[in-house]
Amino acid sequence: MRMNRRKNAHFLMLLRSLMNRTIVVLVVAIAILWVNQNRLARNRRRKRFSLVDRIPTQVNNMRDLVEVSDDDCKKMLRMDRVTFIRLCNIIQSLGGLKNSKYITTQEKVAMFFSVLAHHTKNRSITFQFRCSGQTVSRYFHSVLRSVLTLHSNFLVQPHPIPDDSNDPRWQKFKGCLGALDGTYIDVLVPTAEKARYMNRKGNVTVNILGVCDQAMKFVYVLTGLEGSAADSRVLRDAINRTHGLKVPKGNYYLCDNGYPNCEGFLTPYKGIHNQIIMACCLLHNYIRTEMEVDPLEHDLDNFMNNQEIHEGNDNVDVIDSLETTPEWTTWRDTVAQTMFNEWSSRQ
Repeated sequence: MRMNRRKNAHFLMLLRSLMNRTIVVLVVAIAILWVNQNRLARNRRRKRFSLVDRIPTQVNNMRDLVEVSDDDCKKMLRMDRVTFIRLCNIIQSLGGLKNSKYITTQEKVAMFFSVLAHHTKNRSITFQFRCSGQTVSRYFHSVLRSVLTLHSNFLVQPHPIPDDSNDPRWQKFKGCLGALDGTYIDVLVPTAEKARYMNRKGNVTVNILGVCDQAMKFVYVLTGLEGSAADSRVLRDAINRTHGLKVPKGNYYLCDNGYPNCEGFLTPYKGIHNQIIMACCLLHNYIRTEMEVDPLEHDLDNFMNNQEIHEGNDNVDVIDSLETTPEWTTWRDTVAQTMFNEWSSRQ
């Protein structure tokens, strides 16, 4: 009897243990099934992001930008389709930019110009091109590095106005290389340095010096000086740098009254330039209203397409100081008087 009781007790213990294990397994199975069902339900409501799924949207976006019309391409990228394709080829062949696994060179360059042309934020670019913010930032800087390596290809060498020039805009400025001016660009700097970068209007900026030739192509650009720096200081820094702005003796640039009227830099007379600027703006609006195509821009395009780029001569004697002299002021007076006499004779 005792043996039977022990066997029955042992059997009951085994049965109870087996039932507990079965219940645990059943509960786990039910939990897994519930989780999977919820996951499937969420997937039905929200389509998951996939690199493969973005390809049709990516292709359609680039097609709309560079294959539909020049107007759309100009609005978004500030250039026509042919110019954009050629630029992409130059950046790819000379700048070293390559296609990645899912993003082409054209798409990278389009992201870059969308930011520059419209100051578009990173989150807007991620929505437009269907990629992450980290991807946009990475490819923006890769295109930026590639473009900067092309400075020797894109910057031009200035050519002085010849003595036999027949261009009515420039024939009185014999030996002129072009024009220069400064502008302010807003920047973000550490709080401790904001005072140095604050310009006279109270904005945190850098003072940029841009030098252009007669075809409005950049010859030299100096960036990085704080917004509190005066224009004359920026120019003085530019001509004193080892690889800075080189102005040969006998040549000069046109500039405004923010710079000294000295050898190599011709400024207008004070008091009348504001009226001239206003008149130019008014005439510009009239021409734009009456004519769809500005003939001046057409002539400049032809000039820029036919212009050849030549290397500079390091042995030329250049201007290395900004000093106002009576001789330079007298020469400016002579040029101004000659222009006024010719204008008066035509009245």
